[in-house]
Amino acid sequence: MQRTTAPVDVQDPGAKTEGTDPGAAELSPIEPPRSWTKEDKELFTGLPRATQERLAERERSREGDFLRRQNEAAEKLKGLAAKEQAVELARQTYEAALPQLLQTLQQQQAGEFADIKSMADVERLAREDWPRYLLWDLQQKKVAEVTQHMLAGQHRQAQEKLTQFVEFAKRQDDLFKEKVPDMADDTKAAQLQRQALAVLSDLGFDEAELVPLWNGQKELSLRDHRLQLLIRDATLWREAEKKAKAAATKPVPPVQRPGAATSRQGTDEARVQHLTQRLEQTGSLRDAAALLRARRAAR
Repeated sequence: MQRTTAPVDVQDPGAKTEGTDPGAAELSPIEPPRSWTKEDKELFTGLPRATQERLAERERSREGDFLRRQNEAAEKLKGLAAKEQAVELARQTYEAALPQLLQTLQQQQAGEFADIKSMADVERLAREDWPRYLLWDLQQKKVAEVTQHMLAGQHRQAQEKLTQFVEFAKRQDDLFKEKVPDMADDTKAAQLQRQALAVLSDLGFDEAELVPLWNGQKELSLRDHRLQLLIRDATLWREAEKKAKAAATKPVPPVQRPGAATSRQGTDEARVQHLTQRLEQTGSLRDAAALLRARRAAR
């Protein structure tokens, strides 16, 4: 009896297998969105590639929509800022023109109604010439309205100036404390303030003038002779301080003339040395000036 052999199904190595992607191994990995957390990124790498593609595309779409909305909001803010600037400019122009407008209205009223000088004149005008009285009353209302707008503008400007000064004062105080560490010590700060008031008083400032100047309620020019004196004293003090430090670090032997030195020379040199040490301890403008005079006398 002849035995039959069942045919063997040999698969072609080059043939496609259903459910496989021959190029899947060659595709570069899909990076997870940068905004995700580390845990989410780790979960993302374990997902099937098709799922990764859908999630990545959805995240790109979401981020693109967010950036678009953000840019639109920024453009709207720019437009709003430009409109606010235009409104502020128009308001400043209007407020600047109010004094001249008020003066013009007052001049018109004085010319057209020069005979109306008292309440009796107004009452007479109302009885005898009603149309003219209505014109006078209208002119009065215009003057009152412009006056009210002008006062409101002045009040707004004063409040705006006060706010700006408060911000300026805080910024300058912080800078001063940064450059003068002693201001952090209440005792040293109080002593420095007393000394500063004494110096300003010697220059000609009085307390009634210093208070509004400190609070920004009064302006002071650098051309003021008292400020010029203060700048001069500060300049001389710095120069004396530099010379004192130089003399302390590099002492220069005195020049000896032939013969014995006179007693006056020894006295002058001793005075210079004493004032130099004193200036290093006090930092006083008066000690600096005294040191300069002593140096001139010694030379």
